[in-house]
Amino acid sequence: MLSFLSAFPNLCSAADPIWEPAKVLAVEQVSTAAKDPDPSCRSLPKGATPPARCRPSNLRAEQFWRVTVDVGNKRFVVRPYRAAKLLDALNQDGTDYVDPHLTPGSPLEAAIVSTKSIRLRTDQGQGIPAIVDSQELRSAPEVAPRADVPQPVRQSVTPSVASGSKVVLIENSDLVELEVQEARSQEIGDGAAVDSFTGNASPARVASNRPVFLVLAESDSAAVGNVELSRLQVGRGTRQIAYSLTKNRSASSIPISITPVSATVRRISVRDPLPPGEYVVLLENSHRGFLFEVQ
Repeated sequence: MLSFLSAFPNLCSAADPIWEPAKVLAVEQVSTAAKDPDPSCRSLPKGATPPARCRPSNLRAEQFWRVTVDVGNKRFVVRPYRAAKLLDALNQDGTDYVDPHLTPGSPLEAAIVSTKSIRLRTDQGQGIPAIVDSQELRSAPEVAPRADVPQPVRQSVTPSVASGSKVVLIENSDLVELEVQEARSQEIGDGAAVDSFTGNASPARVASNRPVFLVLAESDSAAVGNVELSRLQVGRGTRQIAYSLTKNRSASSIPISITPVSATVRRISVRDPLPPGEYVVLLENSHRGFLFEVQ
């Protein structure tokens, strides 16, 4: 044990990592409920070492921040956490996740430690470690386009769609208006943009975590196009989403079901319960957002 304790600082102080410029695409706060132990956990012999599925640290409720970040030609989805001290490592209380205080578009640096861990920093310090949930190889950077070839941009607004459609909430057999704002869009490079809406919280509050909406159009031609529900990141008086200009969808899109009701009405429902937070419904070919809060 003494030799392990004396070697612990050397194990933790690896060689200086190689820092690279990085870009934040999305930040999502996630909460998970505590889990019940597997029935087989109760039949373990006394004194036996419990498997991972039975350990209290893997059954407790958790709150963590999931950050999507581009580093070079790789895209990572990571969970920042507080580096464990020696006593924390010995008592195995589980990972202590931390709020990275990042927003989409935030400049930072990242160091790839291994296939399971990277470090993030916004200054010249050691940064914070983050567990890698997934990573993917992005396509190689494209050659800059010729001057006569336009860069990808959000599709221009079609007047018949933008002016002839609205989204309302069905609540207690009534139609409730949502907050409506025009999105302020800022391109951040690599075919991505950040859409922003003013305010920390929407005045349109929804009590149910399975809200149902109607998309109302004033003509048959306006009742077309994709409908997207996305969760917003809140901070500093704004609500934001990261948006792919090439795929024409947000990074925090939520699965929904769309059912035609008539030639000008479509019914929108969520497939899974929505956690508390700020949300926006976006219509294709429109910069208008229909915002609400799930309590």
